[in-house]
Amino acid sequence: METFLQASFQNVRSKKRTDRFHNALLDEVLNANYSWADYTWKFEYQLPADGFGGTFDIDIAGFDAEGNLKVAILGKAINSNVNKNIKNYANTSIGEAARIMYAPNIDVEKVLFVSVLPRVAPRFNKKHEVVGFDDVVSAKNRTRINDILAAQYGGKVEAIDLFFDIDGVTTLSNFDFIEVSNLDTMAA
Repeated sequence: METFLQASFQNVRSKKRTDRFHNALLDEVLNANYSWADYTWKFEYQLPADGFGGTFDIDIAGFDAEGNLKVAILGKAINSNVNKNIKNYANTSIGEAARIMYAPNIDVEKVLFVSVLPRVAPRFNKKHEVVGFDDVVSAKNRTRINDILAAQYGGKVEAIDLFFDIDGVTTLSNFDFIEVSNLDTMAA
């Protein structure tokens, strides 16, 4: 994960970055959940029918030997301007959980929403200058969804936040390669 994060501001909307993130995220998840190692994993899996009557893309999907979807992982690697979107991320996660959990003919054992976030995130203006910093940990503490997810799905759906520190950043140009420290990992 640290290798991904060091270059995570490069090509932020590219498939190449998304692929690197998904690989790093799956490694983190499997290191914390050894029992899932035998599953077959697919990236960008399209659930053919979701709980809302449409299709739904799952970032990382784990299937048992019979081909049944068992684990759905939805990941976010957010680097900047975090606080202005924090409530939207929560709303989206709750809705996405329903789309998976109420999908016909699906019996997943776990849906994980994994967010990889800096503890303190820069805010940029249109000129790519740092104009301030967000206290992301504080914002996340004011936007807790695990109690809601547990009440709705009895522990099958969970949100996990992995925090890290960005060292020495003052402008967007500093983000070509960032120094990462104090990376949390998923508990085994």
